Amino acid sequence: MTAEFERLAYEAALRSLDKQEAYVEELRARTGVLLAASSLGASLLGQQALQNPTPRGLAVIALLAFVISIGADVFILLPKRGLVFAQEGPVLYEELFVHREDMPEVYRRLTYELDRLWRLSDAKVGWLIRAFAVAAVALVIEIVALAVLLGSNILSS
Repeated sequence: MTAEFERLAYEAALRSLDKQEAYVEELRARTGVLLAASSLGASLLGQQALQNPTPRGLAVIALLAFVISIGADVFILLPKRGLVFAQEGPVLYEELFVHREDMPEVYRRLTYELDRLWRLSDAKVGWLIRAFAVAAVALVIEIVALAVLLGSNILSS
């Protein structure tokens, strides 16, 4: 019996898992850019904007936004348990050895296993996406608040 249908399903599941892994890698790369932008904004605008901040509430908002952005960025960049993008070869070998003569069954089982791994990581990927959104919004708030403070400092001089 040919295993074309089962192999097609297996390859689709494998591509989904590969895409999920690539998405996490891209998200982490973009997070590095957010982290750099937040730090650069605070260092370039912060010193002058926070020397004599008026209003002080805006300075607190800018600092809080900076801390939130950095915190969310670090959360994304830290290693995460439960993000699994591949199954261990020896484990698969042991589990599938009894089905080695039935390739459609091997592909069917592999498809379900890859889907299980995708679902296991999907919830954690969702948290990373939300953290990235928080970091991006906090960065915008930080830069706007610092720019307004800097502008008010320049105008009051």
